[in-house]
Order: sequence, then C-alpha cells, then structure tokens
Amino acid sequence: MSKLPYSFLAIPHEFLTEDFLRDPVMMRFIVWMIKRISSDPTLVPLKGKGQQLLLEPFEFMFGREKCAIAAGMSLKNVYTRLKQLTGLGYLKKVDSKSSSTYSVFALEVKALRQNVNGQENELHLEQQIGQRTGHNLETKNKDLRKKKETFIAMTPSVDRSPFSEKQKTDLQGLLAYCLEKDLRISERALRRWVRLYESERITDHLLLLLQDIDRIKKPEAWMETALKANYSKQKGNIKENRFFI
Repeated sequence: MSKLPYSFLAIPHEFLTEDFLRDPVMMRFIVWMIKRISSDPTLVPLKGKGQQLLLEPFEFMFGREKCAIAAGMSLKNVYTRLKQLTGLGYLKKVDSKSSSTYSVFALEVKALRQNVNGQENELHLEQQIGQRTGHNLETKNKDLRKKKETFIAMTPSVDRSPFSEKQKTDLQGLLAYCLEKDLRISERALRRWVRLYESERITDHLLLLLQDIDRIKKPEAWMETALKANYSKQKGNIKENRFFI
C-alpha cells in the first residue's frame, strides 16, 4: 500500500454543522485553531525567553494579535469566537500555562461527540487530528468509511452542539419573550442566534423588529440580516451623531 505524499487537516464533525458553516469568521478561527493542535505533546519555544513550553495533546497557544493576523480576522472577532467556543464547552483555558503575552487553551475532547439514534458516541480525535505522512491508508480508509456511514445515519434535526448554562437561560428567556409579543420566530432560529451572538444583541434587534413589525413581512429573515449587519449598533451611532450635531 502506497503512502500519502502529504499531510492534511481534519476538522471534527461538530465544527462542520450548519450553524458553524454559516459563520465564515468562526470557520476561519476554527481552521487557525486546528492547525495549531497536535495529538502528541509538543515543545514550543518562547520568543525572547530562551525557554520552551510543553503543550499537552490538544493544547494550543493563543495570542489575540497573532491569531488575528494569521487568520485574517479583527481583534474583536478573534476574542468573540474564542469566547463563544469556550462558552459552548469546546475549549477550556489552561490557567497554569498562561502569561501576560499569551494564553494556553485546550480542546475539550470529551465535548466532541456524535449523537446517533439518541446515543452519544465519543469521537476518537487522535484519528482525526494530527494525521501525518506514513499512516496506513487501509486503516484510515476503514475509519473514514465508518465515520461517513455514521454521518449519513444522523438526522438533520439532531442538535450536537452543547449549550452552556447561560445560553440555556438566554434561550428560555427569548422563547418566553417571543411568545408574549406574538413574534413569529422559531425555536431553531433562536438556538442558532444564541450560539452566535450575545443575548443583549438579540434582544436589541427584537426591540427594533417590534418597532417596525407592521412593515416587516418576514420577521425571522429580517432578524437574520439585522443580527449579521448589527442594525442596533448602526441605529445607536446615528442617534449619537444627531445628538452631537
């Protein structure tokens, strides 16, 4: 059996769901993160200190400015995406290895699971991440076929992204608010927005929606556009400018 003449990057299925794929900025961050994760312990030299930092499997160093440059993102987007993945339980900060110039985060392997037929099966990330030249192709092909069959067996309605406690609370509050105001917003849409945006941002845009509800024929579609473009911030800037003038 011939060997692969190259190495390739494998992203866990949890990061390839519709919610993540519809956020290209999040996908930039995930790709940047996965490139820096290894399934083996790694020694990383510390610039200007003449020392090396030992990273355990699935740990990576994070510096906001370096990440922003390498991933082609703004400093704000970098921080927001890191905070979202941490809130979802996919990342945790390794406090014992952090400093004033960088932080160390670890990918929570146990959080990456597939829900198939109502049962959660833990993914073997060692087979997905850090794949290098020289691996046995026959073994890899069997693993890939098995994962492909499992992926096909999953129904589109399965929600495989765990919510943090705060997100669960935010979702319940938003559902109650939409019911009280008789807003035609689905729970699926609210779940997606809670993953992507802060609750204050969602609430601000629901208020904007109510102000012009008679003119807006498709509230959910309007909210998708408004949240992405952050209409509430634009409205706030306009008010501030008018007040200044």
